[in-house]
Amino acid sequence: WGHPCEMCPAQPQPCRRGFIPNIRTGACQDVDECQAIPGVCQGGNCINSVGSYECKCPVGHKQNEVTQKCDDIDECNVIPGICEGGVCSNTVGSYFCICPQGFVSSVDGSCTPDQRASRCFSSTASGRCAQELPGRFTRRQCCCESGHCWASGSVPELCPVRGSDDHSRLCVDSAPAQGFIPIPGSNGFSPAVGRTGAGAGGHSPTGSGPVITGLTILNQTIDNCKHHPNLCLNGRCIPTPSSYRCECNMGYKQDANGDCI
Repeated sequence: WGHPCEMCPAQPQPCRRGFIPNIRTGACQDVDECQAIPGVCQGGNCINSVGSYECKCPVGHKQNEVTQKCDDIDECNVIPGICEGGVCSNTVGSYFCICPQGFVSSVDGSCTPDQRASRCFSSTASGRCAQELPGRFTRRQCCCESGHCWASGSVPELCPVRGSDDHSRLCVDSAPAQGFIPIPGSNGFSPAVGRTGAGAGGHSPTGSGPVITGLTILNQTIDNCKHHPNLCLNGRCIPTPSSYRCECNMGYKQDANGDCI
């Protein structure tokens, strides 16, 4: 009003947020935001309430605070380490993990070592797996003890080279805090090596082997050489902070698999 123009003083709102005055009666009435706001909760379900509203987005989606629409959640970027050991691929409303060889997707989508029991071979000959061990072993049981090849199907696969990152990932990083690993050629069981946690007393699952208690590992370097005596046959096993390495005895040298021959 006036000249030059001046802003009129702010008028007090007759109704609180989420309400508007009725044109005829002047009484405050609820605003149905689901009808009044274009595109609100698009892709989801808008539920009006007295003085407000609620947006129900589908699983794997969340409401965008700017557009008010339901946007897909990129779990691969939002959740750290969601596919540890594998590659995360986002999908609409979900995700899946592409796991490396020897790992499978678990119920929660993460990559875990293949727990199927299958054939294990103690050596290789002319590039082929040889000397099949009696019994059935998981990939970790086979490759982390004295095995060189493991077969989940008809064609055996070579175990990771000892001392390599793949071998550490299988035998150290993914090992349970406690448990038992069958020792090929014996009736006993040895405790599995884990990263953290307290070991507990155990028993032989077959009921006939010796009783061996679990390990107690609390914030200390795992001595793989001590707990896996067959890691460096014809050589000396030297533990490292995250794995181990082999030094071959005189007259032996390491092959492509890291074994002393």
